[in-house]
This record gives sequence, structure tokens and C-alpha cells, in this order.
Amino acid sequence: MCTIAILLEVTAGAPLVVAANRDEIYARPTRPPESLGDRIAGGVDALSGGTWLAIHAAGRFAAVTNQRALAPVAPGLRSRGLAVRELVAAADPDGYVAALDPTHYASMNLVWGDARGVSIAYARREGTLEIVRLPRGIHVLCNDRLGADGFPRGVRLHDAIAAAPLAWPALAGALATALADHTRIDPPPSHLPPELARAMTATCIHSRQYGTRSSTIFAAEPGRTLAYLHADGPPCTAPFVDRMALL
Repeated sequence: MCTIAILLEVTAGAPLVVAANRDEIYARPTRPPESLGDRIAGGVDALSGGTWLAIHAAGRFAAVTNQRALAPVAPGLRSRGLAVRELVAAADPDGYVAALDPTHYASMNLVWGDARGVSIAYARREGTLEIVRLPRGIHVLCNDRLGADGFPRGVRLHDAIAAAPLAWPALAGALATALADHTRIDPPPSHLPPELARAMTATCIHSRQYGTRSSTIFAAEPGRTLAYLHADGPPCTAPFVDRMALL
């Protein structure tokens, strides 16, 4: 995933809501959501076998965003998507993350939890692992720490959600619209080609080789998933489909 909104204890009828876009190179082979066993479902990266977002019927989830970096990913590292699969299935998710060796992975931001609480782990290839517990509120995680500069799409998504009626299931339509937003701005200079850098300021990204490949909306209450909606394509054109039958 590259943009994940987490609504914790702010939505009437759904104490936890997650709305996320997955951005990826178009050429990378991907399968739409399928059963991952043990009442778990998620899309599958066909190269690594991992997933970017996994949902459990009991109302918990795990997801990952890549940490922005100038250097290419070093060869031989373990897939970050495999960590997501293992995390959502773990009997002790907090313990699984605490024992994680970040030197085995490219830098990443892991997010996991349920309606009782959500945490983010900032795992860095250099060997650091920092875990934070989220307070009640609306949080948007992009390709760095929460609140990091340089992600106008995250600010725009946060503001769109804050302006929406925070009641489930009416909120689902507003989330789908916000995830499909194409607003772009001129970014500050960066290591990226200017065309791509500008494209990546949109919530729903379209460029020649890279863009938003799919979108997910998930809602839960303690002990139970209330909704699992998935758009198998950019949410500006692909419809959100109910995938609860996979759980």
C-alpha cells in the first residue's frame, strides 16, 4: 500500500475503518483478493507471494507502506508482503512485530490492529524498529512516518474524510470518492522525474509506468469484520466489490 487512512473510534457504527490505495509498477504481476487461509483474505503479489493488506474475519488487519528512499532495494531481502501475511495470522501480533529483525527487509511502515487499537512500526533497513500506538482520530499513512512532509495526497485524504459524515455505512461512498481524487500540485524538486513527482501528489495516481492498482475499504467492530470492499483497479474507474465471502 502507499496511502492508508485509519479511522479509529471516530465513525458511528464502525469503531475501526481503513481506506487504502495500493500504488505499484503496472508490470508487477498481482492477483485480486483471495483466501489466504484461516479466515484471512488479501490481494497477492505474484512475484513474492506476499500481500500489501490482509483482512481477518475477526476484525483485525495488517498492511504495509514502503518507506521512501533514494537507494534501490538491495537484493536478497525478504519480501515485506510476507511479513504482512504472517502478522495478520499471528496469535500475538504485537509480539511478532517486536521480534521482527528489520535488517532482513527493505525499510517499511507496518500497520496492524483491530477496533480495540492500532499500531504502526517504523522498521528501517539500518536496524531500527520504532512502534507507536495510535490515539483516537483520523490518521493517514503514506511512505514515511505519520505527519511527514511531502505527501499532499495524505493531507487531502485526511481533510476529505474529516469533512465527510462519520457514520457507517454511509461513509463508504465518501471514502470511495476521496480515494479516487486526481488533484495534483507542483511538488518541490526531488530525485523523481518531474512528471512522476507531480502525478504522485494525487491520491489516485496515474503515470506511464506506475500508478494506483487497487483500493480497499475495511470496517470492523471488536471481534468482527463489518465490511471488506475491494476495487480491483484504480478507484476512479473500478467498482468496489463486496469480498466478505472470502473471510
